[in-house]
Amino acid sequence: MPFLYLGIPIGANPRRSELWDPIIRKCKRKLAKWKQRHISFGGRVTLINAVLKSILIYFFSFFRIPT
Repeated sequence: MPFLYLGIPIGANPRRSELWDPIIRKCKRKLAKWKQRHISFGGRVTLINAVLKSILIYFFSFFRIPT
């Protein structure tokens, strides 16, 4: 039975798409919040580079993405 450690599911099969669904939902939630704010295009690009990429890189450092 997989468990979470520092936000990473330990013991789960990284090739299954169910593992990546929470990560995708997390990114979509952040994007939805940013759409509601009046942020310039440059500000949005900065947010995406700083936050979304760091979330994905953190997870990618533990697992291989399913092909």
